[in-house]
Amino acid sequence: MKKYPFPVTFENVRFPPNGQLKLPVMPAEPVYDAEKGEKKYKSTKRMIEARGVEEVHTELIHEQYGLAAVSGGFIDSDDFKFLQDRINKNLIDNQFAVWRVDEPWLPRTKKAQGTRLGGGKGSIQKYVTPVRANRIILEVGGYITEIEAKAFLLYLCERFSFPVEFVSETMLAERRRKAEETRMMNKNVFNWDRVIKYNMQNCNSWLSSYDVAWKGKYR
Repeated sequence: MKKYPFPVTFENVRFPPNGQLKLPVMPAEPVYDAEKGEKKYKSTKRMIEARGVEEVHTELIHEQYGLAAVSGGFIDSDDFKFLQDRINKNLIDNQFAVWRVDEPWLPRTKKAQGTRLGGGKGSIQKYVTPVRANRIILEVGGYITEIEAKAFLLYLCERFSFPVEFVSETMLAERRRKAEETRMMNKNVFNWDRVIKYNMQNCNSWLSSYDVAWKGKYR
């Protein structure tokens, strides 16, 4: 006798408290208050902002589906606009999407083509949002199945200049379970903590503080 899968129910769906189901527009640049003395400023590229691993925004608040950064990178206003247009067109009734990253705030400068070297930084071309590895970029939820979410989220991963993956609450829970199981069942005492503690092969002379903090997993 053929067995059919049980129909998917949406009993535990948590909608956004503000009632907004569509992705809002991300401003292309931050707003400065002239009365408070705020004004535009030029900065270095600050690659340190995208280095390492995210320690806070690594879980899905609505416990359904989303996009997460595999490694660090920067998202500009054009990427935000592209994602907003594509996702909002694919959302139907009782489906929602929310941003999980900040608005663009880090300036990027560029000189005009043919300009001679020197003379300081060029004018501000755009603003970007830095993200670290494992950072949740956006979430999709509501009355939607995993197949429906993958249909329009997987191809959006190619839009970013850094690797991004599709994640679900089931996938994240399985990763946590496997990591804890590996930690509990691992009998190999040769690990990063032991190597650093006993300074094997004089590793402390060439290991950076980032290697010690992240155990060589992230750059």
